[in-house]
Amino acid sequence: MELEASVVINKPPREVFALWSEAERYPEWFDMSLERRKMTEGPMATGSKYHAVDKMPPGRRVESTLEITAYDPNRRIAATLSPPINASWEATFDEVSEGTGMTFKMVARLSGLQPLVAPLFKGWANRQLQNGLNRFKAAAESR
Repeated sequence: MELEASVVINKPPREVFALWSEAERYPEWFDMSLERRKMTEGPMATGSKYHAVDKMPPGRRVESTLEITAYDPNRRIAATLSPPINASWEATFDEVSEGTGMTFKMVARLSGLQPLVAPLFKGWANRQLQNGLNRFKAAAESR
């Protein structure tokens, strides 16, 4: 299942990227993210790991590991979520006349009965993703 959402933020890419690099703050913006706790030392970089707790329908708490797989300052961050969630995501930050064009793409690999409910889940997940990016935009623009 693939998800994608975009937003234009009235701040330069370096500021938007810096805020997105604060993974511990994802729960402030995304209702599905309950917790992000850093498991490795230092600032976010390729190889950084976070303990992730997410809320999945119908309200089930799921714990996994979020690992940063690409960290290209001011341009791109990519990550994977390991079992029981099997997903990868990428956030890109492009300079545009209004500030920063940010695009978030996620690919979730479904198994078991999950593909049967994917059409229902996808609509909900897309709404959650866009709402989260809108909250992130508001936080970035208020800095």
